[in-house]
Amino acid sequence: MEPNIPMMVESLYSYFVPGLLPEYWPDYLRNDPVRAHGLWSFYQGLRLGIQIADACLEKL
Repeated sequence: MEPNIPMMVESLYSYFVPGLLPEYWPDYLRNDPVRAHGLWSFYQGLRLGIQIADACLEKL
């Protein structure tokens, strides 16, 4: 598998996941910005996936 990230993925990430926003992080992760941002990014992706699945189910 090639280790490159497609431009579309990078564009979507930039659109849905803002830069570092500590005000959105849980208090227990304030001193761990890498983990906090990773968790926030994962959460945003999960929300997007649920919205896409919901939209697809409406079409059935």
